[in-house]
Amino acid sequence: MSDSKEEDTVIASVHSTVFKESENLNGKCLQIEGYDFNNGVNYQNLLKSMLTTGFQASNLADAINVVNQMVLF
Repeated sequence: MSDSKEEDTVIASVHSTVFKESENLNGKCLQIEGYDFNNGVNYQNLLKSMLTTGFQASNLADAINVVNQMVLF
């Protein structure tokens, strides 16, 4: 019987750890949205849009910004 209670305690602990209430991120970070190809292809704007395209593209955009700063230095 104690194994069942212990198991229930573990399950409850895991459940409370995994299932957290979502946090509203409005205004705390950039909104992710891709490049709008309906406006044609502008390579400078395309590269700038990577900052808000997604996780990997955002990191690429950060790297591009660092390289641009190094070039201007």
